[in-house]
Amino acid sequence: MKARMGAVCGLLVLALIAAVPAVAPAAMMQLTGTVGATLIGLPDIKVDMDGMDPGNDGISVGSGMVFSQAGHYMIPKGETEVHDLYLWAQMLDLEGTLDGDLIAWVQNGRLGGTVTEDVTVFAQDLRISGEVEDDLRVFCQNLWIDGTIKGDVLGFAANLTVSEGAVVEGNMLAAGGVVYLNGDVVGDARIAAGTANVNGTIGGNADIKTDGGLSFGPDASVGGDLAYRGPAEITPPEGTVAGAVTFSRPAPEAKPDFDIPKGLGVVWWLVRFLMAIVAGSVIVALTKDHARRTAETIRSKPLKSLGIGFIALICVPIIAVIGMVLVLPFMLSIILSLAYLIALYISKFYVSIWLGNLILRRSGRTDVSPVPAMLLGLLIVYLVTAIPVAGTLIGIVIIPSLGIGALLQRRETRLNGAFEAPQPSPEGLPDAFPGGPRPSPPSPPTPPATEA
Repeated sequence: MKARMGAVCGLLVLALIAAVPAVAPAAMMQLTGTVGATLIGLPDIKVDMDGMDPGNDGISVGSGMVFSQAGHYMIPKGETEVHDLYLWAQMLDLEGTLDGDLIAWVQNGRLGGTVTEDVTVFAQDLRISGEVEDDLRVFCQNLWIDGTIKGDVLGFAANLTVSEGAVVEGNMLAAGGVVYLNGDVVGDARIAAGTANVNGTIGGNADIKTDGGLSFGPDASVGGDLAYRGPAEITPPEGTVAGAVTFSRPAPEAKPDFDIPKGLGVVWWLVRFLMAIVAGSVIVALTKDHARRTAETIRSKPLKSLGIGFIALICVPIIAVIGMVLVLPFMLSIILSLAYLIALYISKFYVSIWLGNLILRRSGRTDVSPVPAMLLGLLIVYLVTAIPVAGTLIGIVIIPSLGIGALLQRRETRLNGAFEAPQPSPEGLPDAFPGGPRPSPPSPPTPPATEA
């Protein structure tokens, strides 16, 4: 479990390298090296990317794991790779055998060989003509299943096709714009689509919901019950469904029977503002020194706080969502999500202290308790964020980024040192390395004392 969690985090690091080329290379490589080296405290996994050539395609991590960032990743027919593969690429062409899990973000993928464990793919187009010996999870635009899936299938696609001759030996949950089921599903099938076309075999029960209709072909067969929810009732051909057939229409959308009172938005703004005053006063009063130092970090390092906070603002929810789906226990994902939301909320208090101090210092008051400064700044924050469009952008991006970035630096994380450029010394070596000082050179040996 820990290994998979660390692997997913590492793959996100690779994505960050590809997506943020504007960041200074030295700082970015130090940041990714830091994250990889400390991957949630795993003792058996280390990714040291310091000094790595950004053009390298693959990184071996610990035992049985490979991260790869490549334009075209191939496993030729007849070859076998024994490891879990975490891939970020434009094209995946798997004709051989992968003995392990596959987690991939690709533009186009072809799986004509064999994968012995789970397959999870985020793609534009994916065609599976080989064999997956465990579960399949796919999120893409176009999905074609032409081969055999020995586990369950979870598929979200605009166009999803289970071709004639394809076999899903477990259950299938499919959602998409158009779903064609021409192959065989041994277990149950649940389909939610704009339109669904069934001309294959469903061994268990079928639960189908459509907006545009359901059609059955001459080779369609349902071994259990059929529950259909759609705009119009249908009658399956005789002998198609072995069990009971039930039909229901979607309930019409209920229209509100009352008008929203005018001025409710202003009342809600006042309620939120008063709640923030109470919460902020309590938090700041209990942590005056921490709050003052965090606000001072924003004042002294605003761009650095904004950059670190923006990265955390984007990466943390991605890690939480992917972890919830793939690797993390549900409660751990909930705790991570709650911690993230709490950090988002309290970040505005530290930004408010900074704004309040900025105004009070201009009026000649330099030694002010953080609570009055917070109250003044909080009023400014709520007035600015009430502005349409621009205020919304400031409230959901800039203010949280400043606050979270300052908090991360106050906690003395390794991210703090990742953005510090080494300072050269007269000897040509850096005086200060990111994340810590340059180690002192060894002292010269002391000459032996001579007798008078």
